[in-house]
Order: sequence, then C-alpha cells, then structure tokens
Amino acid sequence: MKKKHYQLKEIIKICKVSKTFVLSCIENEWIVPFDNEGSIFDQEDIARLLLINDLINEMGANDEAVPIILGLVDQIYYLKTKIRNLS
Repeated sequence: MKKKHYQLKEIIKICKVSKTFVLSCIENEWIVPFDNEGSIFDQEDIARLLLINDLINEMGANDEAVPIILGLVDQIYYLKTKIRNLS
C-alpha cells in the first residue's frame, strides 16, 4: 500500500497548527519529514503532530517532557507490534 504524502502547507491546515510549531517539532526531532528539505510529510507525521499539539496545549507538557512521552508511546507501539506478530 502506497503512503500518501503531504506538503507543509497541507499539514498546517489539517493539524490546525502554525508553521512555526511544525518547524519547532522538526528542529526538536519530534517529527522527521519524509524528504531532506523538511517539506514532505506522511500520515504518521500528522498523527505525531496532533499528539504533540495535545500534549503541549491540552495537557500542559513542556519541551522536556514531550520527547520522554513520545519515546514511551513509541515503545508501546513497538511492543504492541511485536506481540501482534507473535500471535
């Protein structure tokens, strides 16, 4: 299945975030764009941006807490995938 890719302006509109917010997430390496120029994103990036936005704006997480939370979420997803593959 081919992944859909999105331009920066599209994810800003979809996620209802600012360009500054997206660029900050890239700079902090919380999301990694599909391309080297940082202008092509996939659905995982959109989901991650929405999560980061909620963590910061709805749950009050600070810049130090976000990578810790993202790391834990990544670990849970990895373990869930491993368990599913064992079944």
